Amino acid sequence: MDWVSAEMTVSRISDYFSFDSFGRVGLVPVAVFLVVIVLISGCAIGDSNSDSEDIVYSMMLESSSDVFKIDAETELPLRLTALDMNVLKPVWSPNKELVSFMTETEGRYSLWVMDAEGKSMRQAVDPSVDVADFRWSPDSVRIAIEIHDLKSGDPHNHWISILDTESDEISPLTSPTEDARVGDWSPDGEWVVYSVLTEEESSIRRKNPNGVDEITLFTGSWTNTRISPNPRWSRNGQWIAFTQESSDLVVMDKDGENLSVVVSGVNKFVPHDWSPGSKQLVYVSGDSDDSEIYVVGRDGKDVVQLTSNRVAERSPIWSPDGASILFQSEGDGSFDIYRMSKSGEQQVRLTSGDDLVVDADW
Repeated sequence: MDWVSAEMTVSRISDYFSFDSFGRVGLVPVAVFLVVIVLISGCAIGDSNSDSEDIVYSMMLESSSDVFKIDAETELPLRLTALDMNVLKPVWSPNKELVSFMTETEGRYSLWVMDAEGKSMRQAVDPSVDVADFRWSPDSVRIAIEIHDLKSGDPHNHWISILDTESDEISPLTSPTEDARVGDWSPDGEWVVYSVLTEEESSIRRKNPNGVDEITLFTGSWTNTRISPNPRWSRNGQWIAFTQESSDLVVMDKDGENLSVVVSGVNKFVPHDWSPGSKQLVYVSGDSDDSEIYVVGRDGKDVVQLTSNRVAERSPIWSPDGASILFQSEGDGSFDIYRMSKSGEQQVRLTSGDDLVVDADW
């Protein structure tokens, strides 16, 4: 039930009320009224999840790591997992109802899914599958999984499959004979963009998640095939941004046309992120010991340095409303999560301690 149908139900509920001689409402109509109110409340709760700015992150604790959540209102941490193994890369589903994450055991990585409170936890794929990376689809039902072929003995042999989290069915997107690295979903869920790496060149392609209609968008020369271009789709679906080995941040349209270098000197090992309005990109520039966070317009104009902390900083992510940016900084000797305004002001540390924050998402 949506808000429109709920309002129509309320407007008509008086048609079902019956009154006695004293003007009292009958019990059955009251029960109907209460059911409608519950349904309306459910609509409001369901709609608010996708706008939540709760943060999930993984943090090292002695010999292992686990997933925590920071409540957006109280800013208090809540531990979601206790698996006695290395837990990393927690990521919200787009509707904010599920959290996916990876675990590492003896060099093998598995994909898990749980609800927002750390319950209903399950492995999303067979434990024998070595998962290298993943991306949620916009409808929060499918996950594009980058799989590492352990049997080949080649550390760079990867392919991509699509997991349906409702049916648990997995279907291949790319061939196991190609070294494919997962990139991103188009906002309408109709395409997956990814990179294919070879010794001679690398290409960025898009394909329908059903495994048909592959289109090559860009082909370039790369000497280091271990570096993925990290193609990311803009929130409005019109643009794709990626990094070149030359440390250029490049933007092209969704069809591979109108390609331009937006800015040079980016840290190609750290993913960039589009602003919710698709007008800016946030990225990291500098080496691993002294890196800073910048934003740049889609057209390459208005480059602004947001941080000047002279320490390693990484993983900038826009908030859902575009007002803030989440990032990790090594300012106090170990990586902690910080939040700042989109202009770089009001930098606030959200985690504290000697434990190392590994990944974060909101």
